[in-house]
Amino acid sequence: MKKFIVFISLALTSYAAHAEWKSYVKNAEAEEFFDSAFISKDSGKIKLWTLSNYAAPLTTLEGKEILSEKSLTTLDCSTQKIGAEKIIKYEKKLAQGVVVSEMETALRLSSIRSGSADQILKEKLCN
Repeated sequence: MKKFIVFISLALTSYAAHAEWKSYVKNAEAEEFFDSAFISKDSGKIKLWTLSNYAAPLTTLEGKEILSEKSLTTLDCSTQKIGAEKIIKYEKKLAQGVVVSEMETALRLSSIRSGSADQILKEKLCN
């Protein structure tokens, strides 16, 4: 089991290095990216990886510091909703270094707030 976890961690780190990250928002707290190689795009729904690079380390509930977070994101262009079903937190920027934590959840889409990074992503990807 331990070897399997190490393999998965290496595979995810390797994927992050080969992703085609495109920046779409940068502010004092973070820079937001999306991977231009979509996982899928069908009937107005786009599934893709997004990435947040934090300007300063964030501390998890377990007391570990992270500098980036990668999310498996679904953007529904027709309903203007967005959600994430998987989140992976890393010790270094650009989804590099040790995986600090990983979470999977059922996909729940929520409305995109006006003026948010999600709105900017929607405007960039939903044509």
